[in-house]
Amino acid sequence: MPAADAVTDFGDHLRQLAEDLLTTQDDADAVGLAAVQIGVNLSVFSIDGSQVQRRGKREVLVNPVLADSDGEIVEEEGCLSFPGIFAPIARPKWVAIKARGIDGEIIEREAKGYLARAYLHEIDHLNGRLFTDLMDPDTKADVIRKVRSVVARRRPVDRDDRVRCGEVPYRRAQSAAQRIDDP
Repeated sequence: MPAADAVTDFGDHLRQLAEDLLTTQDDADAVGLAAVQIGVNLSVFSIDGSQVQRRGKREVLVNPVLADSDGEIVEEEGCLSFPGIFAPIARPKWVAIKARGIDGEIIEREAKGYLARAYLHEIDHLNGRLFTDLMDPDTKADVIRKVRSVVARRRPVDRDDRVRCGEVPYRRAQSAAQRIDDP
């Protein structure tokens, strides 16, 4: 998967894309959504940090890059591109990112915990990488087998199809209510 194209024109089309991302994200009840996931090859993603952090923001970030990170934690992660699939993924505990807003203004964010994970997950999409690329080989093979099983049934994925692959070494991921990081 190639990396998304950098945004150079901060016009009305970008505002429309931002609105489409946020609406689609809301409809999917997701924390974040990359433009490439809705068929637009631009380096843009939406995020609703308020779902995971008391002071989190709902915003759209353009041309985001990881500026710094620290620590590592393995937690269960899922992806709208693979509905119902969850697996342990190692990510930094803390990140700093730099991006632009939809009007071209410079944005710098720091995040820890689940919000840091969400930022990196969406940046990975923009760089042509999926969360399956970060799985250990056994977990990835398990995911492929389970996805093929769902596809073979030739029906949409629903909540009954949720599967967890691999083991989270120290605990299962917490519910959304328990994931809220203190500011």
